[in-house]
Amino acid sequence: MIICTNIFFSKKHLNRVILFIFLYFIACLCTAQECLNDIDLSKIPYKEVRALVISQKKSNIECIKDIKSSCSSDFKCSEYYKQIRNYSVDKSLQTVWQNYSGCQTQRVYNSKKLALGLMLCKKNGKEKILYPSSNFGKLDTGQVIYLKLKFLRGILKMAVAFEINKIDTLKKTIEFSYVKGGKSRGKQIIEFKETEKNKTSIVHTTFYRSSSKIRDRVLYPFFHSKVTGEFHENFKKILCQNPKSIATATEP
Repeated sequence: MIICTNIFFSKKHLNRVILFIFLYFIACLCTAQECLNDIDLSKIPYKEVRALVISQKKSNIECIKDIKSSCSSDFKCSEYYKQIRNYSVDKSLQTVWQNYSGCQTQRVYNSKKLALGLMLCKKNGKEKILYPSSNFGKLDTGQVIYLKLKFLRGILKMAVAFEINKIDTLKKTIEFSYVKGGKSRGKQIIEFKETEKNKTSIVHTTFYRSSSKIRDRVLYPFFHSKVTGEFHENFKKILCQNPKSIATATEP
């Protein structure tokens, strides 16, 4: 015996069914994504970085993909302060580029003023939470890097987070920007040029601004130049000791 049953929904019930299906789909999508609540704060060794992550959670940032750059698509350089620093390395452009773009993040961000606290990967299908003890692999777009900065022999400490926006292998440039929610807004561009045989020029350009003119005109230029200087000097030291010690050929 075959029993056929016709089921009729009223418009009100049909709307409820559609809403339920939609909410269920969203819930499944969110559970498949890495969220800030999944971050184990006990694995972050620096309280300044932990505080920054907590403040992001309080700003209603739920999933890693929700972390946004502080620079909009219509970014105008003229609206920001500008700082340019020049460095040089006695190595070929190809050697320097391969090591910078394929660097082991833990080694580069490991100095007196710089310490790596956390990395979040935003790429679709590759979302990850990486702690200082993790294998970070090479630099890639969509990575959000959290650093602890230390100045004045540790009297002044703070945390910053920035996202890798572009890695241009043809122009030999790396571009990254501060993420929303921090004290500073803007972006930084590192350009690599071969000035002569086995000698590479590195130009580090920063566009920045905040809500404080004193910070932008006095404090930021001084402390930022200290950070960028130590970063490039640390890289130069490791590179000159062993050109292959920084580059990594494997993904995390």
